[in-house]
Amino acid sequence: MSQHTHQLCHDERGSTILELTISLMLFLFMAFGVIEYGSILNERNALTQLAREGASMASRNLTSDQNMLDLLESTDNALDMANNPSKYRIFLATITAGTAADNAPTCAIVERGGLNNGVQAPALPNCDLDANLMGYVTYNGVAQVGQFTVVKVYYQHDPITPFGNLDWFNGSSGNAPTVMMSRAIF
Repeated sequence: MSQHTHQLCHDERGSTILELTISLMLFLFMAFGVIEYGSILNERNALTQLAREGASMASRNLTSDQNMLDLLESTDNALDMANNPSKYRIFLATITAGTAADNAPTCAIVERGGLNNGVQAPALPNCDLDANLMGYVTYNGVAQVGQFTVVKVYYQHDPITPFGNLDWFNGSSGNAPTVMMSRAIF
């Protein structure tokens, strides 16, 4: 083999290592992105399910508000709220229909959890109930619905990969944790 051919093979080997390095970096970036995004989607789905099931059960008045919060907190899913009280906040709001004496509906809110970053309680006096739904509980000779239940659940996502500090939904990056919220009305 000539000196020139040997040098050409050596140069190709170096470029192959460079191509492999770049390919592996892109693959790792994509793999970490898929893992982190999947984790966020899993937590968001669990959060939505928790809010919906909680509002559905709470609207039936089967137990006290504190027992309902205990039940929601202890739910065994991807959120693991029972072991991390500083990562979540649950609001349970009950809007009771107005009466002949006071036609305005009343709102009672109970809450649980230690998360304060980016959390907003249901706003009084309507407890985050949409205006078209408020008409159903406002007394105008008769209230069409006796009560509505609103459950708002906030949860803080902790990154599991090096790319976890990217805010996948807003397109920005930073060190602030991603706080997700789900709301359900029954």
